[in-house]
Amino acid sequence: MKKNCSFKLMFPPKQLLLFLSTVGLSLISASCLIAQESEETVEQKASLARVSADIKVLASPEYGGRQPGKPGIKLAEDYLVAQYKEIGLKPLKNGTYLQEFEVGRQTKVDEKSSKLILIAPDGKETELELGKQWQAINSRGNFDLETELVFVGYGISAEELNFDEYSDVDCKDKIVVMVRSEPQGKSEDSVFNRETPTRHASLRAKTVAAKKGGAIGMLMVNDTETAPTEERDELTPSDRLGTMSIPFAQIKQSVFNQIVATTPILTGAGESAKNLSEFETAIDKNLESLSQPLEGWKVKFKTEFTTEGIKTNNVIGVIEGEGPFANETIVIGGHYDHLGDGSYGSRAPGRREVHNGADDNASGTAAVVELARRFIKRDKKPERRMVFICFSAEEMGLLGAVHYVGNPEFPLEDTVMMFNFDMIGWLRDDKLSVLSWNSSPQFNSVLDSVQKEMPLEILKPRSMMGGSDHMPFDARKIPNLFFHTGLHEVYHTPEDKYEAINCEGAVKVIDYSEKVIEKMMAIEKRPTHGAPPPFSLGVTLADKEGVMEIEAIKEGSVGEKAGLLVGDVILEVADSPIETRRSLSRIIRREEGKTVKFKLKRDDAEIILNIDLVSKAEE
Repeated sequence: MKKNCSFKLMFPPKQLLLFLSTVGLSLISASCLIAQESEETVEQKASLARVSADIKVLASPEYGGRQPGKPGIKLAEDYLVAQYKEIGLKPLKNGTYLQEFEVGRQTKVDEKSSKLILIAPDGKETELELGKQWQAINSRGNFDLETELVFVGYGISAEELNFDEYSDVDCKDKIVVMVRSEPQGKSEDSVFNRETPTRHASLRAKTVAAKKGGAIGMLMVNDTETAPTEERDELTPSDRLGTMSIPFAQIKQSVFNQIVATTPILTGAGESAKNLSEFETAIDKNLESLSQPLEGWKVKFKTEFTTEGIKTNNVIGVIEGEGPFANETIVIGGHYDHLGDGSYGSRAPGRREVHNGADDNASGTAAVVELARRFIKRDKKPERRMVFICFSAEEMGLLGAVHYVGNPEFPLEDTVMMFNFDMIGWLRDDKLSVLSWNSSPQFNSVLDSVQKEMPLEILKPRSMMGGSDHMPFDARKIPNLFFHTGLHEVYHTPEDKYEAINCEGAVKVIDYSEKVIEKMMAIEKRPTHGAPPPFSLGVTLADKEGVMEIEAIKEGSVGEKAGLLVGDVILEVADSPIETRRSLSRIIRREEGKTVKFKLKRDDAEIILNIDLVSKAEE
């Protein structure tokens, strides 16, 4: 059959011309959009390639784990300087990108004169073998002590957490014995959690607490998470923890167990803990202080050090600001050092191999460099000066950051914010932790507004994680944020290699943080330092045999504005059953800052309310 190929003109000539013009413009617009999307895709791929390359280079075996004083960290330093030059960052006033400082002033123990002698209750003296049973840690000056021993658990004094291991024991002029880390490390319901340790886990916090409690010296033993057995227990080399402000030594678990086998630690229930593991089980059960004198035990503790100067550098580059706030400074930082061969800080005891530190913290260093690349490319200068710092000697006690705040290249009184990147290479399920978000009331709303634009879930723990370079800035009351994708099984092990890194995830973190920094940089009023007040739902519950009924609601509270009514029974919050007042408080503390589902019983019906757990002061 022959087809009829003729057609009838449906538009008058002028309308046809207009129609074709419109179609043509639409096609041109679509072509431009495709080209624009192509450019964005190209830039995304280029960013991923740059970040991946930075991490791969810094975490390469040739860099030897980037330990201060070793050749590998000089290679990392040279690489970062080359990147800063290529980017076009402005150097410091000294004409370089390097801020030199010294670490490890007392790095060598005089083995002949240093002694640790235990005196048992029966008067028997046992001299411990240096380097095998005990290790002196650098302190300020030599000392020669003889005094009694007092056990102080984990050596934590945390009034804000209602946990103080110094409150009921006399430590004045005594040497305290303590366990590393924190209690209840595997409990999801505890105020302590090893996934996000509090600042009280740090050795510096423990030394501050010990001095405040009147102690004149400290002996520390590894916890069973750090060293699961006596066979895997290892001593920290004397030059790896920085310089302590109080006489300080580490003893082996076998020595600790010898002491408590003779003088057990008594629990509140009258039971005896005769070794480290039994003590940890006892304190984890009820989170009650078990501090007590080690009756009859004394110690002779003498140590002398020789001085060796080890120099290292913070690597610093600058983008100057423009406008009325150009004299104010924003610091973007992350540490580039790591553990070298793992002789200190390794979670793989006994393995003296290169700890490449791909996540910790080649990933964070790559973020600092990539953000510098992105911000310097912009057509408009930033509203405030941007200072990009790759810190050294973080693993030795935040020494690079401590040095900077003590010797700032730009006045601290004009430094308005600090953004820290440490371990951003293990993004899982698109969940990013932003710690220290409560160091300023102005952060929360910006974090939430950017989250709506990004494919990330932002976790905001209430406690501030210690042990990273934002802490010295926080101590100077500078608002700060800490971007972190969490601890993992290869943290501080030789397996923290480039191949284990989620580079695409790291770029997502950089994308998110770039928008946060951009918005914070543009605010007219500098952010204030200080945590917002604790969140309150504003309701009073009546416990009716495990049924949580609202008996009063504060006028103007979050609960009233969200639609809660007197008489409502709270069944679930965030899919967790509510059976006690404490369970509600715990869940609200955990979910603070989020929008959370409340399942209620109202009259005879079940209803759902989605409530924003954000106080007015945080908005």
